[in-house]
Amino acid sequence: MSALVITLFRLGFLVLLWLFIFFILLTIKNDVYGTRVTQRGSARPVAKQSKRSPTPTRKPQLASASRPYIVVSGGSLTGSTIPLGTDSVTVGRSPDSALVLDDGYTSARHARFFNQGGQWFVEDLDSTNGTWVGTERIYEPTRLGFGVPVTIGKTTLELRQ
Repeated sequence: MSALVITLFRLGFLVLLWLFIFFILLTIKNDVYGTRVTQRGSARPVAKQSKRSPTPTRKPQLASASRPYIVVSGGSLTGSTIPLGTDSVTVGRSPDSALVLDDGYTSARHARFFNQGGQWFVEDLDSTNGTWVGTERIYEPTRLGFGVPVTIGKTTLELRQ
């Protein structure tokens, strides 16, 4: 082979080696610093209210006092609550999860809470470290009782009413 071809192979190999090192460093940075949690809400600025006399407004009323919700009972988000409706709720490190956990032991899409026939279930979404209901690791959708701890990484959740 000519010297030009060998030089091009060497340069190509060098570029691939540096790309590989760059991706390794990027992966290490993401593992060390975790997922960046963004604030949810509208990006629109809130208009200032005028100092006129306020118009009477109706206070929103809850549909029923027994509406279930998920509460974080242990971990960095202790005290946070998520009201449950008819849609499923996804928990994980991904910013599109309903409950974003900044926890190295949590997968991007770790677990899902869903309602089926009036009963609430939790399902592990093939996470690396598993989802625990009480003291048992679950491998299939499991019915939840009120007050039973669900452990995801270092975070403990409970279904309450």
